[in-house]
Amino acid sequence: MAAPRPLLLLTRPQASSEAFWKALPQQARDAVDYLINPLLSIHVTGPLPNVAGVAGLIFTSANALDAYMALGGSVLDVPAIAVGKGTANAARALGFKVDVAGGTADQLIDYVIDNGFRGPLLHMRGEIAIGDVARRLSSAGVETREAVLYSQVLEPFSEATREALSQDRPTLAPVFSPRTARQLGRESVGLNHIRFAAISKAVASALPSDAARRTKIAQLPDRDEMVALVTEMIADAVSLERRL
Repeated sequence: MAAPRPLLLLTRPQASSEAFWKALPQQARDAVDYLINPLLSIHVTGPLPNVAGVAGLIFTSANALDAYMALGGSVLDVPAIAVGKGTANAARALGFKVDVAGGTADQLIDYVIDNGFRGPLLHMRGEIAIGDVARRLSSAGVETREAVLYSQVLEPFSEATREALSQDRPTLAPVFSPRTARQLGRESVGLNHIRFAAISKAVASALPSDAARRTKIAQLPDRDEMVALVTEMIADAVSLERRL
């Protein structure tokens, strides 16, 4: 009997998971099955903020960009400062003038200060956000306010996901945020065959301590590096299965 194909478990919201899957090389996609089970659901809450007079918009996730547009936001003739290439590409596709500011809140803050941006800036974010971007930029002399556009609700594994994970097959799970990592850790107790691809050390440290040996960390905190890491891990999983 042939060995079971590796499983790629994608836990971001549906659209983000599908985009990540499509970003993988065809050879990697051909080698695995994939399953989408979002561990965070996004609920647009609004309201749409007043953008009159702003000198730039800050988006620290594609979810914030989606929520802004869903609330009736328009493409402004001011820079959209994006964390990471994925968010930048999404903003650029909508017609924004984009500045790409690295993959973390710290890198974004340094980028804004180092490149001489002047306020007022407006940070679009979810109910839960890391980095305290608006306060730190304002404290550094760049007037920045924030608008909460959506909430993020933790979700469990579905019964179909639990059934899939109960099978004797190697499973890979990319992880992009500390909150998702903690939820994934809670939902995967006892599933010691799952290997994790973490976008950063902070995300890796949010996984259970016993997962450290099963976790690899991307060289840089952006989607391209995560694609490269997951592609490498898929190749390793396929090679291991062939040797067994």
